[in-house]
Amino acid sequence: MDTANEAQVQIRLVAKQKKYEIPDAPIVVPQQLQRYGLSEIVNHLLGHEKPVPFDFLVDGQFLRDSISGYLKAHDLSAENILTLEYVESMLPPTEIASYSHDDWISSIATASAERFVVGSYDGIVRVWNAQSECESELRGHESAVKCVAAASLESTKRSKVEIVSGSQDQTAIAWGSKSGQRKALYVARGHTDSIEAVAINPANTHFVTASADSTIRFWSLAVPKESEDAQLEEQDVAPAAKKRKGASAITKAAVGTLSGHVGAVTSVCFDTDHEQHVYSGGWDHSVRTWDVASGVNVATSLCDKVVLDVDYSQHSRLIATGHADRAVRLWDPRTSDNTVVKLRLTSHKGFVSSVAWAPSSAYMLASASHDGTIKVWDVRSRTPLYTVAAASASDADKKLLALDWHQQSLLLAGGESG
Repeated sequence: MDTANEAQVQIRLVAKQKKYEIPDAPIVVPQQLQRYGLSEIVNHLLGHEKPVPFDFLVDGQFLRDSISGYLKAHDLSAENILTLEYVESMLPPTEIASYSHDDWISSIATASAERFVVGSYDGIVRVWNAQSECESELRGHESAVKCVAAASLESTKRSKVEIVSGSQDQTAIAWGSKSGQRKALYVARGHTDSIEAVAINPANTHFVTASADSTIRFWSLAVPKESEDAQLEEQDVAPAAKKRKGASAITKAAVGTLSGHVGAVTSVCFDTDHEQHVYSGGWDHSVRTWDVASGVNVATSLCDKVVLDVDYSQHSRLIATGHADRAVRLWDPRTSDNTVVKLRLTSHKGFVSSVAWAPSSAYMLASASHDGTIKVWDVRSRTPLYTVAAASASDADKKLLALDWHQQSLLLAGGESG
């Protein structure tokens, strides 16, 4: 390449991954370089025989133009040294399979490398395998299924519970294998309104449910030997939430109740580093931290709009939340100032209904929206890496309501299109 007469600029290349670190001394490169040319330079400096594709961050944004274009767009002088952080690139997501349902999909949870669980507004919980086969249709709820959670394979041997589902019928049902078939093991009763979210702790010993009745309830995952109707009486559970006529599964009562939200609680998740801590979000515009052992609301963070979903990353130790104002917000629960949002990500054109951290990355986050798109973010940038729209034109404007990562690099999503 003849660079003698080309405009040039000094850049400093930095990486946070040790395996990709190079000396950060400034080098001179042509301003016309884009990420592909920059990626070639990094691979050459690393001595890679097989090139690794990289993306480049400049001041919190991915470089999607030439260096010259970036300098002009931000009115920057080429005399300054430009620092570029390079990160391993992710391939654009593409649709690889479709799983048809008769009604809206409300929730999705990965169960294993071979299976995932789907909750639907038709009141059925379905278990699908990697061959696009529906292994089980679990019927027991009397109304729409709003949420599902899957236990780990190791815990299934101890508690026998594989799946927990929550419904508008105010109950949560634990499902597991009996005589070679998946069946209801018990029905968790106590809420007085729709159950909107459910989460199982990392140790797979307990689960929590969040409800439109403004409360979060804490439950043991273990199957009780007999119905716990006496405990429900002691908890003064409303008659509508008690065992319904004809119900055959064992009844389970909550271990404790977390009260503090004003209005519906829409979302809940465990802190995977401190299992006694639970995070929740709701209609009262708050993100709350709870100590489930004591039942105390230990911290409350407020924002401008309704919180629709919450997820915690064990790698970045950040909380991601989806909101009715079309934004994704990141929070650091370790800070003492609970009013500060670490980062606000805006690109969606509708409510952000679901957020999910990638299982093996501190930076990769996915969000699903009522605008019918999935966005994949690297949270080191304020702009999305990729936007994934529906493959079918007829589904383009249909709401997405549920999202989860499957293994390390696959995304599952569902919503209005079924």
